[in-house]
Amino acid sequence: MLAPYRWIRDYADVKSDVNTLADKMVMTGNGVEEIVLLGEDIENVVVGKIGKITKHPDADKLQVCMVDVGEDAPVQIVTGADNVFEGAYIPVAKAPSMLPAGPIKKGKLRGVESFGMLCSGGELNLKEEDYPGAGVDGIMILQGEPKPGTDIRDLLDLRGAVIDFEVGANRPDCLSMIGTAREAAAADDAEFRLPETGYEEGAAKTEEMVSVEVCDSDLCTRYVAAGVTDVKIKPSPEWLRVRLREAGIRPINNIVDITNFIMLETGQPMHAFDADKIRGKKIIVRRAQDGEKMKTLDDKERTFTKNMLLICDREGPIGVAGVMGGLDSEITENTKAVIFESAKFMYGNIRQTSRGLGLATESSMRFSKGVDAGTSMFAMQRALTLVDELKAGHVAQGMIDILNEDLKPKVIKVNAAQVNAKLGTQISAKEMQRLLNRVYIQTGLIGDELICTIPTFRGDIYGSADIAEEVARMYGYDNIPETNPMLEVRRGRVSAVEAKTDRIRDYLKNNGFLECITYSFTGSQDYEKLGIGMPAAVKILNPLGDDTAYMRTTLLPHMLGVVALNQNRKSTDLLLFETSRVYCPVEGEALPDEIPTLVMAAYGSKDFFDLKGTIENLVRLLCGRELACRRSEEPYLHPGVAADLYVGEEKIGVLGRVHPKVMKAFDIPQDAVIAQIDLKKLFGMEKAEAKYLKLPKFPAATRDLAVIVPEDVGAGDMMQAIRQAGGKRLEQVSLFDVYAGEKIGAGKKSVAFSLSLRSNEGTMTDEEVERVMKKVLRALETQFEASLRAE
Repeated sequence: MLAPYRWIRDYADVKSDVNTLADKMVMTGNGVEEIVLLGEDIENVVVGKIGKITKHPDADKLQVCMVDVGEDAPVQIVTGADNVFEGAYIPVAKAPSMLPAGPIKKGKLRGVESFGMLCSGGELNLKEEDYPGAGVDGIMILQGEPKPGTDIRDLLDLRGAVIDFEVGANRPDCLSMIGTAREAAAADDAEFRLPETGYEEGAAKTEEMVSVEVCDSDLCTRYVAAGVTDVKIKPSPEWLRVRLREAGIRPINNIVDITNFIMLETGQPMHAFDADKIRGKKIIVRRAQDGEKMKTLDDKERTFTKNMLLICDREGPIGVAGVMGGLDSEITENTKAVIFESAKFMYGNIRQTSRGLGLATESSMRFSKGVDAGTSMFAMQRALTLVDELKAGHVAQGMIDILNEDLKPKVIKVNAAQVNAKLGTQISAKEMQRLLNRVYIQTGLIGDELICTIPTFRGDIYGSADIAEEVARMYGYDNIPETNPMLEVRRGRVSAVEAKTDRIRDYLKNNGFLECITYSFTGSQDYEKLGIGMPAAVKILNPLGDDTAYMRTTLLPHMLGVVALNQNRKSTDLLLFETSRVYCPVEGEALPDEIPTLVMAAYGSKDFFDLKGTIENLVRLLCGRELACRRSEEPYLHPGVAADLYVGEEKIGVLGRVHPKVMKAFDIPQDAVIAQIDLKKLFGMEKAEAKYLKLPKFPAATRDLAVIVPEDVGAGDMMQAIRQAGGKRLEQVSLFDVYAGEKIGAGKKSVAFSLSLRSNEGTMTDEEVERVMKKVLRALETQFEASLRAE
C-alpha cells in the first residue's frame, strides 16, 4: 500500500517526520517496506525560458538556444529537438545536474559548447496523464508563464515522501488512506478526522435513472447506487492527479479519477457506468451462466462460469463484480449521465473469479481481502461530494441501498486481569481503556471489566485475545517485560500415533515411495469427479474459493490430482504416498473427528498386486496380523480390480485400479492403482503376540488344488475358507493361477492354490494329506459351489 506522507496528514495531525512515523508504525504492528522520496533522482533541473534560437553552424539538425534560467546571464544549450520555439517555457537540466537516467554535464556538440540539456517528459519520468505535454515526442513545453529558475520539482509537485506499507491479510481496512491515517494517528498519539461529505442535489432522481435487483445476496451483501446527470468529462484538477500519481494510479478523467481516489481514500472500490448504456435502465447482480461472455475494459473477451458474479442489465453482463467493468458501459468523453456503484461482494468469490479469469486489479485485490459494508455508503457520499466539488455533474436525488447484512457492531467484554495474564504485564484497566480508545475501539469500564464496541471496519477482532493484541501494540511491544515460561523441563517425545506414522513413512520411503503433501481443503467438485455424493463436511468460514470451501473427508482426490500432474509431465513410473488427516463431522460435537489416513498410488511397472503386497507388509509391521481382501463396489475403482481391505472383521480401507471415468475426470492418461487406509483403525488394533517356533523336524507335503467357481467369487474369501478347513496341519496357502475361458464355461473361472501341509509329530502320510485335502474341497464346495477342475 503506497501511502503519501502528505495525504496521511490530510486526515491525521501527525507531528513526527516521515522516518520517525514509519518507525512508530512498525512498532505498532504495521510493516513498512520502504520510504520513497519523490524527486530525489532529480537535481538542479529548473524552469527555463527560451530566448534566441540560432542554427548550429556545423549541423543542420541541431539548434543553439539561449535560455533564461533566472540568473544574470542566459545559458547556452544545444538541442536536436524540433518542437522548441522562442518564448517557450521548458525544463532545463543545468550542468551539473541529475536526472533519473543519470548525470548531466557540460560538453560540446559538434564544436559548440552546451551547458546543460532541455528535458522531455520521459526524461523526468512523467507521462501525459501526469502533466499535459509530458508525452509529446520532443521537449516538454510547460503551461502558463512559470518563473525562470523555479525548481521543476516545486512546479510539478514532485516533492514529498511515500511510505510503502506491508498490509497483513487480517487488516484490509489499512488498504486505504483513511485506515492508514487512522493507524498513523494511533501510533503518533495524534488527532484523526474523517474527510467531510456534503453536496447539493439536482432535479433528477436516481430511482428514475436506474433500478437495482440483487439476485444472489449471499455473494453481494450490500449494493449502493447513485446517479449523476449533466456530466462533463474533463481532466481532473492538479491536486487530484498528484494524489493518484503518488499512490501509483494513472489519472484518466475526472469521473474515473473520482472512483479511483475514493478507492484509495476509503478502501472501498467503486465503479462508474455510463447510465445511457445500461439497457432497460436496470442493474441486475447475479451469478453468471456457464459460457456467458463479455468484453472487459482491457478490450479482452472473457468467458464466465456459473460461480462468477456479474453486474448485468436486462440484456446481459456489463461488468465483472469486484474485478473490472465492461467495455460496452465504460465512461467516455461522450458520457452525459453516470451511475456510481459502491458494493460489498464476498471476498472468497471475488478471489476465485479473479484467479479464474487471470485478471487481477486494484479492486479485486481489495475485495479479495474483504471490504466493510459499513464503508460502502460513506464512500458513495464522498464520491458525490467530489462530483459536486469538481463540478463534474449534477448529483441526482436519493440513492438505492440494498442491504443484506447486519451492521450492528460487535461488543466484547474482557477482564483487565485476563489481558495482563496473556501479556505478562501490569497495565491498569484505565490505561487499557485509553489505549483501546486510541485505536478507535470505543471502550467502557465497569470495575476491571472492559466493554469494547468493535467498529465494523475491524473485522479481524473476534475475542479477548484480539483485544489483548490491540492493548499490546499500543502499549508498545518493546515495553512488555521478558518473562520465562513457568514450565517444567521435560524430555520431548512424539505421540504413539506419530511414532507409528513415522514407521509407515520410513518403510514406504525405503521401498521406493515418494511422499506427497497436499492441502487439507476440498470442494464439492472433487467428490463429483470421484462419482460419489458430497458427504457431510466441515465448511470453512472464509474459504479461498468454492474449490477449497470444505475440510476434506478423503485423501483420494488430491492424490489423483498428483498422479495426473506427474503423468502429464511425462513421468511414466512412480510410487506415491501421503499420510495426513481427514476431518469427519461428529453429530452433536463442535469439532470434527480428525482421522489419520494413508493414501498410496502406483503406476507404470507396479500394479494392484504390488500395492497389495506393500499393504500386507505394513499390516504385519504394525499389528502382526494378516490382510484379507473382499470384492469392493466403490464407484471410483475399476470393477473386478477393486478390493475392500480387512484385518479380521474390521474394514480398514480400499484398494483398486482407478475407474476409467474417474481417470478422464482427473485427466489421468495412464492406468493407476490407488489405496486408502484408515490408520486410526489400524493403530487401534492390538499387536498380535509374536511367537517363535523351532525349525520343523519333519518335511512338508505340498499339494496343488484347482477348482472351478462362479466368476464373482473372491479368491481372498476362498483362501480364508481353506485356512479354516485345513486346521493346524495347513502351514501355508497361496494363490498361483486364475483362468477363465471357453474350456471353463461362461460365468465360471478356474482358481488354483498351492497348499503346504506339515505335522510336528512325524512325516505326514499320503492318507493324512488326502484327508485334509478332502476337507478343504468340501468347504469350497459348500461355501462357493466349487467343483474340482479336471485336467
